[in-house]
Amino acid sequence: MSWIGGKKALRDTILPMFPLYYERYIEVFGGGGWILFAKPPGNDFEVYNDFNGLLVNLYRCVRDKPRELMEKLQYVLNSREDFELVRDSLARDSPASDVQKAAWFYQLIRFSYASSLDSFGSQPHDMRANFPLIEQAHRRLAKVVVENKDFEKLIRQYDRPVS
Repeated sequence: MSWIGGKKALRDTILPMFPLYYERYIEVFGGGGWILFAKPPGNDFEVYNDFNGLLVNLYRCVRDKPRELMEKLQYVLNSREDFELVRDSLARDSPASDVQKAAWFYQLIRFSYASSLDSFGSQPHDMRANFPLIEQAHRRLAKVVVENKDFEKLIRQYDRPVS
């Protein structure tokens, strides 16, 4: 998933630097998850973390409630008016369900210019085309702990010599 500051361009450089053996993988600044999703799942303990609560909520819903999320996304319209309504609802901290907020946030990511979340990108996009990616991410995240913590607190909680 596109995300400002994402590690997509660096993943092929970062992954070969991993040690042959480790028991814990802690993604402190998870963002779009480019490293986690490129890394083969293993027997190691994995933690994805990001400080953005909406992004973390999206990944938790992908992991725990993918069907509900896809139901919310199924009939989303690609329009500037809907984009602005969703953006404003999230900015007001709407009391909507976690799944509804995840669907709105995903809509902003997919329909915004350069995944900036603030300006409508006006590119035609059928949200249902992303359903196979959501299903793949659901399977990959099945055993991943998804956190929304300050990086220092996360490191104190999870870091070990075998990380």
